[in-house]
Amino acid sequence: MVVTRFAPSPTGYLHLGNARTAIFSYLFARHHGGKFILRIEDTDRERSRKEFEESILEDLGWLGIDWDEFYRQSERFELYKKYVDKLLETGHAYLCFCTEEELERERREAELRRVPYRYSGRCRNLTEEEVKKLKEEGRPYTVRFRVPDGRTVVFEDLVKGKIAINVDDFGDFVIVRSDGTPTYNLVVVIDDALMGVTHVIRGEDHISNTPKQLLIYEALGFDPPKFAHLPVILGPDRSKLSKRHGAVSVRNYREEGFLPEALFNYLCLLGWTPPSGEEILTKEEIVKLFDLKDVNRSPAVFNVEKLRWMNGVYIREVVSTERLYETALPFLKSAGYPVEDKDYVIKVLERTKDAYETFKEMVERLRPFFVDVEVQKEKLSLLKELGAEEIFEEVLKRLDEFELSTPEDVKSFVKEIQKALGVKPRSVWHSLRIALTGEEEGIGIDVLMSVLPKEKIKGRLERVLACLR
Repeated sequence: MVVTRFAPSPTGYLHLGNARTAIFSYLFARHHGGKFILRIEDTDRERSRKEFEESILEDLGWLGIDWDEFYRQSERFELYKKYVDKLLETGHAYLCFCTEEELERERREAELRRVPYRYSGRCRNLTEEEVKKLKEEGRPYTVRFRVPDGRTVVFEDLVKGKIAINVDDFGDFVIVRSDGTPTYNLVVVIDDALMGVTHVIRGEDHISNTPKQLLIYEALGFDPPKFAHLPVILGPDRSKLSKRHGAVSVRNYREEGFLPEALFNYLCLLGWTPPSGEEILTKEEIVKLFDLKDVNRSPAVFNVEKLRWMNGVYIREVVSTERLYETALPFLKSAGYPVEDKDYVIKVLERTKDAYETFKEMVERLRPFFVDVEVQKEKLSLLKELGAEEIFEEVLKRLDEFELSTPEDVKSFVKEIQKALGVKPRSVWHSLRIALTGEEEGIGIDVLMSVLPKEKIKGRLERVLACLR
């Protein structure tokens, strides 16, 4: 059975790159009818935060990613200790008493020689007596993995192909910190092995960790999983996606008013190309189509405009009216709009869903449907130039004669006003726009007047008319 996992560190909000990793791991497991595990890698006590863990769980759930098993590494420390002891007993690991100052001196020397730093191995061959003496002196120590000399670790990556890395590139590495907490490279191996993970799908920034982990698999007698390293996500300038490109966390896009279905769909297309070439796909369709062989080796470029377009398609064409209402309601409420009349709100949403691409944008666009805005003084001068006083008087006189149930009804009504007064269409439309919205551009006035109750239309026109007289 295929078993995949997503193992985020709770040291920040869920980054878009990590979200894509979670999605690809989830899709691969579900495509093969396998198991998807969520594991919180919180061994870094200094940087891990409970609030970030809660946020990650919430954001994954919001994206529609469900998991079959859940673990926290911080609850498994005793288990890891058993395997550390085994590595020490078999000579695959040793205690290192080097101080931070000594290690820093080594790093500086390597820098001066212009060579990559690797630990010198000065504690590698300490005798039992020397180790005992240093312990008795109370010297703090770490545990290092003893990397075999002269090895080249080779593995077949499911995305990148064959990869070979010489162990001389990294040397003996720490697997237990001086405070007794195990490091990432150790615990990830133990957890993946014991949880039966068959495929590790993660970002290509982890390629350098893979040979270290394969050596630990070998030392502990575990069968390694298959690895698939995903290409990085780049910003529009083709540098690695970061905060300088704008919002980079799932939380940011939730707050901006993107639909989870649209963000899920878009992230799937960052590095994966469906065989059909279609772009708008449901989660169920993607599960059926997804295959690691279709994942691109080259980096994917994040394009927020493409995401906005996709979100707009979902708003207009994909999600149900009820789903649209449920998503829009919190945004409308937070803006302080009166939303007690559900039928009215739904009517507004149905008529205007081609006018915005995010729900944050929706709030401003739909203001005239919920708020009576004041017309600024400079706009009153423009209204006088347009002959708005005569236009509004004619509109108010004839408003009750017409049914304004659809935008087409409104267009017919405005045409009658224009004919009756012998004025240009722009004069009528522009005057109505300013009076009803306080702005010179925005939502279609034919749409607004087909939804706004007539008493609201009358009230706004009468207030502006009073200012013009």
